[in-house]
Parts: sequence; C-alpha cells; structure tokens
Amino acid sequence: MQVIGKKCLFSAPFSFIPDIESQYNEVMPTVFQEIWKAEEVKADPSVYAWVMNPGQNFVIDHSIIRLMPNLSVLVTPSTGRNHINQDDCKKLGIAVYSLLDDREALNKISASAEFSFLLLLNTLRRLDRAVVEVTARRWRAREDDLRGLELQDKLVGLVGLGRIGRRLARYCTAFDAEVVYFDPYVEDSTYQPADSLETLFEQCDIVCISCTLSAQTTGMINSDLLRRLKYGASLINTSRGEIINETDLTEVLNARPDLRVSLDVLAGEVSGTHNASPLIALHDKGQIVITPHIAGATVESQKKAALTALNLLKKHLDGN
Repeated sequence: MQVIGKKCLFSAPFSFIPDIESQYNEVMPTVFQEIWKAEEVKADPSVYAWVMNPGQNFVIDHSIIRLMPNLSVLVTPSTGRNHINQDDCKKLGIAVYSLLDDREALNKISASAEFSFLLLLNTLRRLDRAVVEVTARRWRAREDDLRGLELQDKLVGLVGLGRIGRRLARYCTAFDAEVVYFDPYVEDSTYQPADSLETLFEQCDIVCISCTLSAQTTGMINSDLLRRLKYGASLINTSRGEIINETDLTEVLNARPDLRVSLDVLAGEVSGTHNASPLIALHDKGQIVITPHIAGATVESQKKAALTALNLLKKHLDGN
C-alpha cells in the first residue's frame, strides 16, 4: 500500500535499473534525481525519506538536512556511512540505515569483491600497461616492462575478513594462493590468522585492505607498516581512502618504486578534495593505478542495493 502525504527523494544513479521507479512509487511518491554536489540539493519540506547517492562528494549534515525540515529517514545503498553526519542525524531524530542493516541481502552482492580481485590481478600483470602499448602500436617491443607475476603460490594478506575479505579469500585459494588475515573481530579456522598487522605486511606478497572505516582504522596503514612490505609486494585498497595515510604512502612509493599499488578509493571523496591527493601524480606517471571508486558499480549490485534500500524503508515505515 502506498504511503500518502509523504515523499521520497532518490538521488542515486537509477536510469539503468528497469522498474525501479515504479517499485518505489508503489510504496511512496518518489522523486528521482541524481545528486552529486551539495548545491544540487534543493529545499523541499515535502521530503520524508531520502535514499541518497553514496558516491556524492559532500557530507549530509545539518546544513543539508535543514533544507528538508520534515525529513525522517535516510537510507544509503552502501555499506559506508562516512558521507552522513550521524551525530547531526541523531540530534534531529532522523533514522539512518545502510546495507549493513540487511546482512542477508548484502551477502548476495559480489561486485566489490570481484573488482578487488581484478585490481589484485592487475598489480601482478599490469593489463593497463599492455593496453597502452597496443594503442601506441607497440607489440612486445617492451616486454621487460610487461612481464608480470603469477598469483599461484603467493601469500595474500587480508586486512579485514568480512564480506569482501571472505570472497577474496575464496578467489585467491581457487588460484592456488595461500591466504592469511588480520581481523581482531573475526575468528575463522578456514584461514590462518596473522599474529599482527606488522607480521602480515612483512610476510605477504599481496596485501588487500578490506576492512571498515572507523575511528580505529582511520590512518591505520601508516609509514611503519608500509615500509615493511616485501620487495615487489602488491597493495590493494577498495575500502575507504582514509584508512591509508596517503602522505606516508606517497613517501614510501617515492622511495620504493618496486611496490605495486592499486587503489579504488582516495581520502577526501566525501568532501570533494580527493583530487588533491599526492597519489594522483604517481598515477599520472603510471607508477600506480587509481580507479574512481567503482568497485560496486555494476548493474546487478546497484539494483540489489536500491531494492535493499527500499526494503529497509518499508520496514521503517512499518515500525520494524
């Protein structure tokens, strides 16, 4: 049954998802408008619910919420919530939900883990460089620059063994690699736990960051850990940019061009300052690979996320 007298704003990408508009409108009259910048948010007292764009480059705080004085619920179709000022929402009595509030649905989304594995393989084989060679009409003319490494028999260290970490572990073991993990909140006898982060960084050929951004993990990957990486080691981050101290990583990379780094995230994305990252210059000269936070950007995953957000909104409206 449709909710009368209340309106939902859906600001995430939606044009590629068939029937999503009708499904939302069955529950509540919904306005569909992609919003990426704060100035695109318009005052509207009729908005009761907001399913926001997790890729926006601003934080939803009091200055944004005041434009929607009757806003009651925010739903983000993502696991991260760092684009929401949750303290402001709590003070204003606004409920906040994310995909973490429906674990069963979340566990069916594989896009981020698949993309993380793609970046992992690319650090070893540098497909991006091979494509550039053909564009430049070179055919194995610089094979020494293109010769890669195999994943087989490598030791892969996972920082975080949650939903993405577990999928990565399965992918890597299927390729005959060995997996260890560091996660103080998880015990999993399937894989070997590392004694410490320091041990993991020292011993692993590949390190994948797949933990949640929190007060404890912000800046956790610092110079001390990065300098422990083995010669030629790979480092992949598809979690959040703030987990790595980017100044430290830049300094280490300037001294260690042997390291293979692929990043799908940068610090400052939610404030629109990510392009000022010192790591961009290293990407521009081809030393590392940076992609624009697209790990979760598949048709299937974004459809699942949008429908999960709708179910969370339904439960909120039902008082559950």
